[in-house]
Amino acid sequence: MKSLLRRLPLALIVTAGLWPIAVALAAPAARPPNILFLVADEYRHDCLSVAGHPFVKTPNLDRLAADGVRFTRAYVTSPVCSPSRATMFTGRYPQVHGVRGNNFPFSEGEVVLPKLLRTRGYTTGIVGKLHLHAERDWFDFAEIQGGGDSSSYVAFLRASGQLLKGNANTAAVPGTLVAEGRTPLRIGTSVLPEDKYPEAWEADRAIAFLREQKGKDKPWFLFVSMLKPHSEFVIPKPFDKMYAAKDMPLPKTFRPGMALPDGFATGGESEEGKEGKKRKKDDGPGSAARLFINDADILREVIAHYYGAVALVDKHMGRVLATVNELGMREDTIVVFTADHGNMLGERNRMFKGVMYESSARVPLLLRAPGRVPAGRVSDAVLDNASIMPTLLDLAGMTVPAGVQGKSLAPLARGTGAGPEAAYAYLSDKMVRQGDWKLIVPLARGKTGGPELYNVARDPDEQTNLYGKSEAAAVQTKLSALMEAWENQTPPKVRL
Repeated sequence: MKSLLRRLPLALIVTAGLWPIAVALAAPAARPPNILFLVADEYRHDCLSVAGHPFVKTPNLDRLAADGVRFTRAYVTSPVCSPSRATMFTGRYPQVHGVRGNNFPFSEGEVVLPKLLRTRGYTTGIVGKLHLHAERDWFDFAEIQGGGDSSSYVAFLRASGQLLKGNANTAAVPGTLVAEGRTPLRIGTSVLPEDKYPEAWEADRAIAFLREQKGKDKPWFLFVSMLKPHSEFVIPKPFDKMYAAKDMPLPKTFRPGMALPDGFATGGESEEGKEGKKRKKDDGPGSAARLFINDADILREVIAHYYGAVALVDKHMGRVLATVNELGMREDTIVVFTADHGNMLGERNRMFKGVMYESSARVPLLLRAPGRVPAGRVSDAVLDNASIMPTLLDLAGMTVPAGVQGKSLAPLARGTGAGPEAAYAYLSDKMVRQGDWKLIVPLARGKTGGPELYNVARDPDEQTNLYGKSEAAAVQTKLSALMEAWENQTPPKVRL
């Protein structure tokens, strides 16, 4: 067809109505958009000033929200790191992709987003925390670390003359640790200046990757994953004193001085293998000593330092976003920001994640895609992070493979279609949320506690369990059926 059109006179092409065909054939194939995937660890859904938070200031993430779509009721498919991240990369639920807890391996043959994009011509990179069993063929560029433990980052510190006792996530200026000896939580001022802290270094490395892509023909995918505001709460100046502990209000469901309840459920912060079992003992990750809190003064310090860490993340995520703009890539780059789970921050006298309550399982989700979704939209649709992978593929003009369980949010973002029917999660409990209602059911492996049913719109603190109550019987039946159908899904393997 191209050779035939070249031999025809221009006048004949126009008068014969062949001009649109000629233009389409002559135009080069559109270059797929770049994808910048930003993740903060343990970042609560309400910690955005654009969402009305009374203390936290997040100007860079607020700007991202204003330029795209903010989803206000987004959930993770598992409220701990590895399973949630595995879902972000596969669009599949934990009981399908196999990563059912921290450090669990994938089921054989799972296909992840960066590898799929590499096969479709993308240059792929990662900077920061992954917390997955990665393969060598996922990334062209990789600076993987969690808490300042990578060889590249350690070499950077040594070259800068920074010699640490411990690691960057825990090393505090002597005398600054709060309630040392009274809590296993580390709360204080980092020995590192801000420009040597992991989040600053990760932004530096991400910016270097972006500059390397300038002027190249291939589209790129970059996963930037910062550990903060995840514990420990040892952060650099000036963020350590940005918020005054005395000004921090306590959660409505926090009870000062409350004794550790019998059968206090530690949730699902489990690790695979002997090392995980060892770490969960005494005061290690996942232990009751870390997850239960009843000291009001310590909790206020934790909250103040957590908010400082949020501001730190906003600043350095903002540097990465500013570089995209500076390099003229903004209009050709899809950006998503989210978290792998939240943090209870003392609600129900509980810290961290691992449970299906709102502050653990609900996260921020921001999406910017110039020319593909409108700016300034806010969606209250209920959804989960299985939708992220198919949304990115859909917006990039790619077919979503069979076997991906999540539903693209592109029609919802554009206002041309509905979102998913419900949000689901799986860990030591199963959860389904649809509309205003949430059902939580323990897995059949001896977990303490029974089923819970909440109207989250009327009861945002999830204090009135309506499971088994006659007034909620119809909703309970409906959500139970949804949960059973979801749990029994057996999608085919995704093929490259």
